[in-house]
Amino acid sequence: MNFSLEIGPQTSIDNLPALKDVYITLLPGGDYKETANKAGELIKKGFNPIPHFPARSIENEPQLKEYVSRCKDKGVKQALVIGGSREPIGTFESSVQLLETGYFEKMKIGIA
Repeated sequence: MNFSLEIGPQTSIDNLPALKDVYITLLPGGDYKETANKAGELIKKGFNPIPHFPARSIENEPQLKEYVSRCKDKGVKQALVIGGSREPIGTFESSVQLLETGYFEKMKIGIA
């Protein structure tokens, strides 16, 4: 059976089932650094982490650039780019705006 799993940055990965893709949330008010760090932990354990990039939860372009860079530096090859919460906390309002930055180049991208 082929399936994926979604976890939060605080979820223990010690007992994850045998699967490949693990989505990692970045909920409103969450810390993108924790999500990027969890992605690095997953890679070390042989998983394919897919961190969320919620447009309306990212403050500005420098923060987005740092988040994407942290993930790429840890070996992340895939991202889920989403609109996210209802009200933007910063300059981005849609997933398209994140994609237009070009920071996701060379990554497999899911869009919602």
